[in-house]
Amino acid sequence: MAEDNKCTVQGSLKSVIEEAEKLEQYDEQALRRFIRLQVQNVDLDTWVYLGPSGDYVLVPGLFCSCNDFTIRVVGKREKCYCKHLVEQAVSERKKLYKTVNLESFEEYVKILNEIFTQNLTSTLRRKLYSR
Repeated sequence: MAEDNKCTVQGSLKSVIEEAEKLEQYDEQALRRFIRLQVQNVDLDTWVYLGPSGDYVLVPGLFCSCNDFTIRVVGKREKCYCKHLVEQAVSERKKLYKTVNLESFEEYVKILNEIFTQNLTSTLRRKLYSR
């Protein structure tokens, strides 16, 4: 575990940024799987990773809904972040992500609910691929 930072919000965010800066080799295809959700007139910083075996909700530097984050970060406190948080930071820095503007807060809630209950968001995928 990162003992210096004790996994505080500030320490975790700092660790993610430092790790992202050190990452020289990355999978560009994986970095393009990050989606930034935006809702008109709502100040949110929520991202989605559309994975090949499931989708994850991320709040940059703070939270990921993947199993690694749940088990090793929250449960066992072995580390302060998962690989998705680092990759999201790299994706944002390199501008490899997509932004999706949602029509309503209800649509935002529907997408998050699908991910948390089904590990997959058909609503977001439809919105992305029906353009």
